[in-house]
Amino acid sequence: MQSTGKVTDLAIEGEGFFLVSDGGEQLMTRAGNFVFNKDGNLVDQGGRSVQGYIADSAGNILGGGAAEDIRIDFENALPPKQTQTIKLAGNLNASTSTSSIIQAQSGFTTGESTAALGTDINDMNQTLSPLTTGDVITFDLVLNDGTTQTITHNYTAGDTVGDMINSFNTALDPAEGEMALIDGMLTLRSAQLGESDMAISSVSVTGSGDINFPNFTTTQEGQTGSQSMSTTVYDDLGRAHSLMLEFTQTAANEWSYEASFMDGEAITSGQTGTLNFDSTGKLSSSNLLNLAFEPGNGGSTTSFTVSLGDSGTGTLFTQYSGSNTAKVISQDGYAQGQLIDIAIDGAGQVQGIYDNGSSMVLAQLALGKVQNNNGLEMVGSGLYRATSAAGEMFVNTAESFTGTSINSGSLEGSNVDLAKEFTEMITSQRAYQSNARVITTSDEMLTEAVNLKR
Repeated sequence: MQSTGKVTDLAIEGEGFFLVSDGGEQLMTRAGNFVFNKDGNLVDQGGRSVQGYIADSAGNILGGGAAEDIRIDFENALPPKQTQTIKLAGNLNASTSTSSIIQAQSGFTTGESTAALGTDINDMNQTLSPLTTGDVITFDLVLNDGTTQTITHNYTAGDTVGDMINSFNTALDPAEGEMALIDGMLTLRSAQLGESDMAISSVSVTGSGDINFPNFTTTQEGQTGSQSMSTTVYDDLGRAHSLMLEFTQTAANEWSYEASFMDGEAITSGQTGTLNFDSTGKLSSSNLLNLAFEPGNGGSTTSFTVSLGDSGTGTLFTQYSGSNTAKVISQDGYAQGQLIDIAIDGAGQVQGIYDNGSSMVLAQLALGKVQNNNGLEMVGSGLYRATSAAGEMFVNTAESFTGTSINSGSLEGSNVDLAKEFTEMITSQRAYQSNARVITTSDEMLTEAVNLKR
């Protein structure tokens, strides 16, 4: 097998023959030095048309039927294709988002020790006057959304720090947050991920007792985990639109998403929604998001699906603790394209390559195979006719024959026109010899002139 680098030079690796036709008779050959003629027909060196299957408008090949002439229209543009599916894959970091923490600037103590949940309130060093039954401890709060709430603990003799915290948490909606005692310090953690207005503005005691409550401050600002990505989608006229997708963590195992277009195209459905993940980090909600938008300027409403992972191909869309890697991996739309090149793969598929970056199968070479190659009749240089002695001929694509493939840019050595190559070599050699004789004659004349002078 000899490499030529020419796309339409083809060599069969394995069994089978190329099929060529002059319009009347179909012949078989292993010589794959083909070219496209001025009409776009793929032909052999004798002008016979190479046989194969023509793809439909979607690039699909239905092999196994009657083979026909392979012809490519090099002037025909690839029509635009509206985006129908956008595929996403990767990970959303489960640990990105944090909630706000509001904490006392100093802790409760008892004697030389840090106060605990079981510490009697009246035993705290911060209790200036012992509380008696009926005294009221009042917390003034600012909630996550900026509204306010007042929470009270009605003191009963013997109440502990833990009793006071239990009263607080009973009155506070769990969706807002929860109070705990950490190293003796009252600590309020917001249940909302990200930014929050939550604060403890004051704590006071009404009654006979008094406690020196410390001021409270935000020791951790809430951070919202998010991941943004963009891609280009195409409407039915082939016009490009820049789509932005932003995912924001709103709670443990929950993310919201929002879609928008950079040029302000109106999204008519599916602009926002929620994703839910299970405890293993896998999607528990649907992995398909359906969106529609108005492209404007004469285009009709464009609908497409965003696929989060693909179980069929093993690509996943997850929420694990780790880096944010979620991104767009593909979208299937494109603008109109002009054919600029072709390629031929191992299955013999002729693929058009377009200036819009797309490619599409245009045709596929057919191969023929007989039961007895020795029964073939040679009818020309490298050409054979199927006979009854060869047995029935099976015609199909390369991949239908086990172990058979087609190498583009190569020729089978046994089928190269060696006579032509040898003629070109002899011509070059004789030209060299002729030039050599001229040089020899010049040398002889120069030598004779020198001798005459002597």
